[in-house]
Amino acid sequence: MIEIKITIDSALGLLLERMNLELKLRQRDMIIPKGLRLENLSFNQLFLIVEASIFDTIFLLPIDLVSKETNLVNIITGTVRALARVLHKEEFELFSAHQASNLIQPIIDYFKSQRKWKNFPNN
Repeated sequence: MIEIKITIDSALGLLLERMNLELKLRQRDMIIPKGLRLENLSFNQLFLIVEASIFDTIFLLPIDLVSKETNLVNIITGTVRALARVLHKEEFELFSAHQASNLIQPIIDYFKSQRKWKNFPNN
């Protein structure tokens, strides 16, 4: 198992940065009204942004790191739970490791299928 050494606070900073970018993209595409901030969104809107942000961030990681056994699920779970205090949405406290695993499993499956074809030999 590969242990990724990152604090929850650092991961939270990365996630919030990605969430703000995702919010701006959705505002540009007129999915979310302009002028709203993350703190003003409903939990359902926020959760969709969180999922997209996690998904995008995982795709930026090295393939070997994602496709091998790591503590990535624990990092994601802790980071999403930390959003509860930052965004004042208690619902984030209920985010489970199972949800985190379900979120990143399609990415892992995709990377593993691509490795079979050797499309990423030098990534």
